[in-house]
Amino acid sequence: MYDTSDDITALISARICHDLASPLGAIANGVELLELSGVADIPEAVLLSDSVNCATARMAFIRLAYGFANSQSKMAPSQAQQLLSGNFADRKIAIQWRVSQDMPKPLAKLLFLLVQCCETALPYGGEIQLHQRGEVFDLHTNAKEVRHDPALWGCLAPDAARPTVTSALVHFELARLQSGKLGRDISVRFSDTTLDMTIE
Repeated sequence: MYDTSDDITALISARICHDLASPLGAIANGVELLELSGVADIPEAVLLSDSVNCATARMAFIRLAYGFANSQSKMAPSQAQQLLSGNFADRKIAIQWRVSQDMPKPLAKLLFLLVQCCETALPYGGEIQLHQRGEVFDLHTNAKEVRHDPALWGCLAPDAARPTVTSALVHFELARLQSGKLGRDISVRFSDTTLDMTIE
């Protein structure tokens, strides 16, 4: 039984993803049947295939980043790279998950949320890299333009004031909650073209 607001949010997210998995799977099966019938190259079929692939990738990302992460489960580097690359494939953002070992899913959840926070600062796309130094993780973002809202990013610091967060920016609040649960401190540094984040 979970009695904290962030756990309830995670369970609701997991339930929504579970309920959407079946209809998305049915659409994907329909696309496969179109391919077998020889009409897969027509524009409508290509659009349908691209859309269902995008939706499936995004749901897999949300299931981890917003769902309930079992502390006994781990995520392999290849799986993390696949989920991130699939989720951001249509957003002109290249992700490099440069972590060589499996990690507990609660930690992966935090890092996925922070990657999404980085996306918020990239109006024209860019590149995000994750590196590991022992127990410390570094997120480096490079782009033509990086936007910085000090009040929004400041909420990730320990004991910071909580800004008003809209549904489009809820990942900042979820990252703050998850970092608190894991006892992780987050520091952020900006320039006009870079965003660097350290998770200790």
